[in-house]
Amino acid sequence: MKTALLGYGVVGSGVHALAEARPEHGITISRVLVRRDIAPIRAIATRDFQEIVSDPSIETVVEVMGGEEPALTYVKAALAAKKHVVTANKLMLSLHYEELLALARANGVRLAFSAAVGGGIPWLANLLRVSRVDRIASLGGIMNGTTNFILTAMQQGGADFAETLSTAQKLGYAEADPTADIDGLDVRAKLALSCDAAFAQMADASAIPTLGIRYITAADVAQFHALGLTCRLIGKAERTEAGVAAYVEPMLFAADAPEAGVNGTGNIISYCCEGLGSQSFFGLGAGQAPTASAVMQDLIDVSCGATPFSLAHCEGSFVPDASKASHPYYLRTSGALPEGCIDRMLGQTPAGAACITAPMPVSALHALVQARLAAQESVFAAGLASLES
Repeated sequence: MKTALLGYGVVGSGVHALAEARPEHGITISRVLVRRDIAPIRAIATRDFQEIVSDPSIETVVEVMGGEEPALTYVKAALAAKKHVVTANKLMLSLHYEELLALARANGVRLAFSAAVGGGIPWLANLLRVSRVDRIASLGGIMNGTTNFILTAMQQGGADFAETLSTAQKLGYAEADPTADIDGLDVRAKLALSCDAAFAQMADASAIPTLGIRYITAADVAQFHALGLTCRLIGKAERTEAGVAAYVEPMLFAADAPEAGVNGTGNIISYCCEGLGSQSFFGLGAGQAPTASAVMQDLIDVSCGATPFSLAHCEGSFVPDASKASHPYYLRTSGALPEGCIDRMLGQTPAGAACITAPMPVSALHALVQARLAAQESVFAAGLASLES
């Protein structure tokens, strides 16, 4: 199957190498869209996307450029030209999934994106399979390797956030602009896609309450350690009496929780079904080898004529309502602690007073934090998973 790559960075070069290393699958990279001269692929490189979309011999396009544009324009053109598309682009998909899925089906081609959530972890494919025969009650977990590396390093080494982020950037685990990771936007996009696989409706990503780890301090981590808890950035969706609540936030886990034992750039994502119960998927959620492997799996499925994403069906979108999801929080702020919701005072830190709250609606706590940030107060909050009802 002749295939074109859009992008030749870490993932694109990994896909190319894997296709050449496993010729028995018949995946041939015949064209690569690049913006610069790369000597090893000069013979198949192009800077003109039209050379790819107009070539009838190219059956499949792999988009690993990232970002919304020009990736979206290229993917739509490829689907319209009746070419299968494999992508790892969770941002683009979270914003345009329903449109792209409809376009693929209208043109009789496949859209596959195993690598968009969980890197090499077979998360979305299994989520789609189980949703055929069971009712999923909740899903979520650690979905971002960069933030997990930072939180693990702070927990194990005692360094502050800025120092640890700098280390992650030097090691290549964090981008020069880490906003999408540390502010939870990457997890938000992955959670929206997971919602469609589980509930057959896309969560409106822009409406998912989202808190990241940008404002965590070494003093916060020391407080967690004293409480016997470990902090992880979590994306979660759960059925409630009001529909589906979806949110992204730091969360504290007891030492024996599976999430507490996932260190470095690892991910763990789980779902809980009414009949099957809980299942978890653990492994490397990012990096060249895991992501390229997931892309290659999709390519092999496409070449065989079927992918798990044939099971996907998007019945519109929904606005998550996090007002019915509730749990206690660790809250630290330089402003006054909110009256009437403090369960336990933890004392002063260099960045303000800390407490454990009584159970609070997720929407209310997120609104409180956003208001404090808007007032330029120092604030950090993390849900307590160990005390969830």
